[in-house]
Parts: sequence; C-alpha cells; structure tokens
Amino acid sequence: MMRAQSTDVRPPDINIGRKSLMLQRWTSKARSPEESIRSNFSPGYDLETPLSPPDIVKHCALYAEEIDYLFKIFFERVNPFFSILDPELHIPEKLIWTCPFLFTVICAVSSRYYEERPSLYLPAMEFARDAAGRALIDGSKSVDVCQAYLLMAVYPVPKKKWAEDRSWLLKGVAIRMAIELELNQPPPTTCSERERLNRTRTWLNCYYVDGSHAIQFGKMPMLRLDDYLASHSGEWYKSSSMNLPFDVHLCAYVHIIIIVARWRSIMADDQKAADFDVVASVLGTEAELSREMALWVELYAEEFSRLSLPICAYRGNTTQMITAYLRLVVLAVGFQHAAKLGFTRDSELVSKSVQAARAVIHIMAERLYPTGNLRFAMEANFLYVSFAAAFLMNLLRPKLLPLLDEELQEGIIQDVSGLIDILGSKAVALDGRHTPALCSRFLSSLLAKHNSKPPRATVQSSSSPNEPRFYAQYSDDRQPTPPHSYSWPDVMHAEDVSASGRYTEESAAEGGFYQYNDADMDLSSSHFVQTVTQGFPMCSHPAPEHVSIFTNGSNWDFPDTPATQSLQDGDSWRM
Repeated sequence: MMRAQSTDVRPPDINIGRKSLMLQRWTSKARSPEESIRSNFSPGYDLETPLSPPDIVKHCALYAEEIDYLFKIFFERVNPFFSILDPELHIPEKLIWTCPFLFTVICAVSSRYYEERPSLYLPAMEFARDAAGRALIDGSKSVDVCQAYLLMAVYPVPKKKWAEDRSWLLKGVAIRMAIELELNQPPPTTCSERERLNRTRTWLNCYYVDGSHAIQFGKMPMLRLDDYLASHSGEWYKSSSMNLPFDVHLCAYVHIIIIVARWRSIMADDQKAADFDVVASVLGTEAELSREMALWVELYAEEFSRLSLPICAYRGNTTQMITAYLRLVVLAVGFQHAAKLGFTRDSELVSKSVQAARAVIHIMAERLYPTGNLRFAMEANFLYVSFAAAFLMNLLRPKLLPLLDEELQEGIIQDVSGLIDILGSKAVALDGRHTPALCSRFLSSLLAKHNSKPPRATVQSSSSPNEPRFYAQYSDDRQPTPPHSYSWPDVMHAEDVSASGRYTEESAAEGGFYQYNDADMDLSSSHFVQTVTQGFPMCSHPAPEHVSIFTNGSNWDFPDTPATQSLQDGDSWRM
C-alpha cells in the first residue's frame, strides 16, 4: 500500500500582507471585477461568446486577488476540519468556469473568516443559496455539485428559528445526487487516480454526515448500514500517495458512526421485547466505541509519525472528542432508562456517563482551544460539547445530587464554568450569531437555573454519620424551583397546553410541568439541539397548530422540524 505524503497537500500559507492585498484590490478598481476575472482566470481556450463569471463576482465585487485569498482561507481554515475537497483538483481558475455553484460556495463559506471584509459573508451566502436553487432547477449533477450541497449543509448561515434551517434538506439532496452519480460504487477505472479518490472521499463524507445528522435529529439514517464502501474503508486512507493527510480521520469517523448506527437499529427493532436489556446493550456499545477509538489512536500515531502538519493532531483530538460525545449519547439512553428504576452513586452507568461527558469538555478545553483553531470548527462540535455540559448540569438537580460526591460536584461546576468562558470568548466566537456564542449563553442560563456557585464548605449531615456529605451547590438566597418551571431535559406535553396557546397555572396544576421522578426526561441529543436553538423543550407529542409558549419574554413558535416529523411518523425511540 502507498502511504499518504504530506508534501502533496500542505495547506497554502494565507499569512500574506493585508496591506498588500488591499492595495492590490484598490489598484484593480481601474477595471471591473468581471474584467479582473477574465484576465486572470482565463478558461484557457478561445470562445466565440465570452463566459460570464458567477453573480457573486459582480455583486460582491470580488476581484481575482481576493478570490485567490478566499480559496487560500478555505484550504487552511475550512477544508482541514471538513476535508472533502482536494486542493489540487479544486482551483479557482478552473472551478469558476466548470462549476460556478461550488466556486460560489467556497467563496461564501470562506468569507466568514475574511476579517478585512466582515460585511461580505451574509450577501455571499445568499448568492450561494441562489446558486443551490438554480442547480436544483437546472438538474445539474456532478461530483462538484454534490460537494457544494454537502458544504452548505455543514456550514449553514445561523438562523433565528429552527424552522428556517435547511441543512437537512441540502444534505438529502447531496446524498441522492451521490447515489445517482454512483459514488457509492467503486470508482470507474477510466478515472484518474486523484479523481477516484475524490469520488470515494465525497461518498464517505456523505455517509458520515448522514449518520451524524440522523443522531442529532432523531431520524434513522438514509444510507444502509451494510454500505460497501463505508464498511470497507478501514485502510482507504493509505491506498494512494495522493490521499490527503486528513483522510485517516474521515475513515475513523465512518467506522465510529457505523457502530452507533448499528446500535440504534437494534434499539429501534428490539427495545420493546420483554427480554431486551437496555442497560446491557448500552454498556456493550459504549465499550465497543472505546475499543474502536483506541485502535484509531494507534493508527493516528503511526500516520502522524510520517506527517508534519500540526492540524492533523488537532483532527485526531477532534475525533476522540466526537467519540466521547457519541459514547455519552449512547449512555444517556441507558441513564434515562435506569433513572425510572433508580440507581446508586456506584452504578457503572453513572460513572461511565460522567466520565464520557467530562472527557468531551476536557478535550475541547485542554487540547483544542489552545491551538486557536476552534473558531474554524464545524458548528456541530459546539453542540456536542454543550450537550455534555448540559448532561452534567442535570446531575446538579436536588433529586440527582446524591449521585455525586463532593469533589465531583465541584469539578462539574468548574468544568462547565470554564467551558462557558471558552465558548463565549473572542478567540472562539466570531460574533453573537456564531454557534459557540449561542451555546455559551444557553449553558450560562442553564447553570443559573440551578443557582450554582463555586462550592464552599461541606455540609455535615444531621442524620446518620454514614450518609454522604455534599457541597452546598445552591446560593443562600435561592428560591424554590416553582412547579411550573422547566429546564432541559424536562419534556412538556402538547395536551398540557391551554387553548390560548400558553402554559397556565391551571395546566401546571393538572400536571403540565413536573420535577424529576414525576416528569418525563428526554436526554436525547435531538431534544437537546432543539432546546438550544429554540429556547424550549420539544413536545413529546405533536403540538396543536399555532401553539406558542413564552420563554424569557420571547414568543417561540413550534416549528416543523425533522425531529418533530419523526414523532409524527410514530417513532417510539429517539436519539
């Protein structure tokens, strides 16, 4: 087998002088953006009718020098974190004519990190959205178009409402197109070696994004568990000297997702059986994920010894963080199931859940954050770590507090408080609309609902000396939690909504809101994601039309989301 060589794909250095770049741009003002493009990005052959560059060039005033700069941003600050494109294949002077859609998407996504023109991002993404619509209407189909849809699904524009997000739709278009292009089959021998790798890489990214998205939104994946290329991709990352150094992480992602997808399929089919042991299934899958990640850590060390790119170590740590998150997602199902029966502090389920959740936070805080690369990470990574933090804070509830000893209580608050600071810092959050800023605010609000403060002296139990002593987790002026309040992971029921569309004291008295042991608790990642993005828990049954609730003074409408649709379809188990 040929080994990947770092010399072929070293990301370009974008640290060119800003004054020089802006001087070039203003010097180019003597000509139009279109003239700049035609003189610098010639298609290389004579045309009777000159080609027109994509609309983003004219209306966003992108000159050739800036386009080069945006592509350099992409291959240093975007592609290393979602490595779907090959910098040798996807060059601006070629792509602008062969696939204007992908060209537009690359420029638009990169503009998020173009500090010299902060106002460029939103209009650029609008042109990318328009290009996506035109490609859909025109019936354009190619590997490049498929990649463009997938990039837009992974790097969406922040939306105020869940219902406005169309990532799931773009992902579906990309996957269906990939199947029509037969990217799920071994590449034709007529393709060049680099193009063969490009086709397989695109398909594996489709598989990973589909599986990850399915977990987040509580849907079953579109793609089959027994997909040939995915299940046989274990050594694909070293199949050619033209493999990218990031391909090893893609292969790891795929195999981790396969384990979770297989378990979710078993849960969906067998959980209602009388003899099915949910906790045993959960612990077995968590152990399998741990073993799989340990294997890939060894392979990473082997590959890193041949590579000199620091970003590869970052990607390796990201894979470990995602695996810890998926372990927690699995364990949370067992935790939710066992909570109804009751468990003790020394329960294996409790200890493993806490360990997995803290591992997610520690990897981000101690390994990823110091690199300065977190601001370029995919949005989903911030939801993963926020889910872990929210899970830990849920354990600070009075009813669950006995599961934690003094030291662990203090450690959780310190971990979460530090994470809130990291996510809200300027080194991570690009602006107030950026996902880490949103997550930081959500976690701050959740921590405040517990009225937690740094642990102080231990509280001596007045009863048996053998009873555990706990740190005082609540402020002295803490008011009792009202019976009609809630916080994640509480679930409210649609039948508890009054005719006026608001939760009232009457509905609360009838059981609309509960505390732990009385209420339904949904620890699924789909419930968490909707809580973060909408500010309220998801109904456990379809909500009546035009129903709304008020949270912190804001009127939030119940949206029509993929997760809600899964409930309407009658799915009894959600992840």
